[in-house]
Amino acid sequence: MGTGRCPEEAGIDWGQADAGESGNKVGTRIDMDKICCIILNYNDAATAMALANEIREYPCLDSIVLVDNCSTDDSWEKLKTLRHTDKIHVLRTEENGGYGMGNQAGINYAVEYLEADYIIIANPDIHVTPRCIERVKHALDNTEDAVMASARVVDPQGKDLFSYWTLLPLWKDLLDTGLITRRLFKAMLNTPSYRLQNAGDEDSRLVDAVPGSFFMLKPGLLTPQDTEELFDSHIFLYYEEKVLGRKFQELGLKTVLVTDESYVHAHSVTIDKSLKRIVDKQRLLHQSKMHYYKEYLHAGPARMAGAGLVLDIILAEVWFLTVVCGLRW
Repeated sequence: MGTGRCPEEAGIDWGQADAGESGNKVGTRIDMDKICCIILNYNDAATAMALANEIREYPCLDSIVLVDNCSTDDSWEKLKTLRHTDKIHVLRTEENGGYGMGNQAGINYAVEYLEADYIIIANPDIHVTPRCIERVKHALDNTEDAVMASARVVDPQGKDLFSYWTLLPLWKDLLDTGLITRRLFKAMLNTPSYRLQNAGDEDSRLVDAVPGSFFMLKPGLLTPQDTEELFDSHIFLYYEEKVLGRKFQELGLKTVLVTDESYVHAHSVTIDKSLKRIVDKQRLLHQSKMHYYKEYLHAGPARMAGAGLVLDIILAEVWFLTVVCGLRW
């Protein structure tokens, strides 16, 4: 994904479209709440713009914020061509601080300038229907103290993918990292779906965390400071979802998974364009894990040293299998 200061367009460019009303082509508006969808782009304007154009005429959406995360290609020039498209706003960050920092810029804009009641975070490589969006909002509204919600994840062929996490203690989280241990101890590393507690209705469940590829937030349940510091700026990529889950639990707020709707995710398509080697992704994951262990699981020096050793062994295993043996997964 690249790091460092953006070579041009210093500061956030608040270039925005005239937020007009598009045609009512998908359905009828269910209420007057303002729903904003944030799409983060890094060196993949075609995918981000395709999603924005796909969803911009959904009556349930009031606005779309395209955030360019200081791309090093011509993404910004391409995204600016949508400035005068109904509902679409475009902005650019002054540096690429990762997934969290880029989406945080979009959230800040949506709250301050668009007065959004609900905010969707969407990866560029997803496909979501208006029915799914409305269902997720309904689950949020009908579950007391629910601040975040999502739906089941499926791949482009319709196969169910991983849709939720149980937040684990450090030792179990390490087991979930190892290539072998995560398979050996799979049954104890995530709560089975049949054991999840019902949320606001029989087709939604309470979970600890959901994937960052698509979810909806209800910022009205958060303080302005909580909203402005939603994402941890020290995490560049990976583990943002578990950080959000921890934060919301500490605030006494809930996360909901809708089980009767789904969205399509072409898993890691966007990430793969920036980080091509599996071992590089694994190294970045481990950096995020160590920050999570220290700041959110409050691990002391001894536990941090032990976790670091285990992660080093796992990284060496991944390097051998992918770089030396040429395996991919």
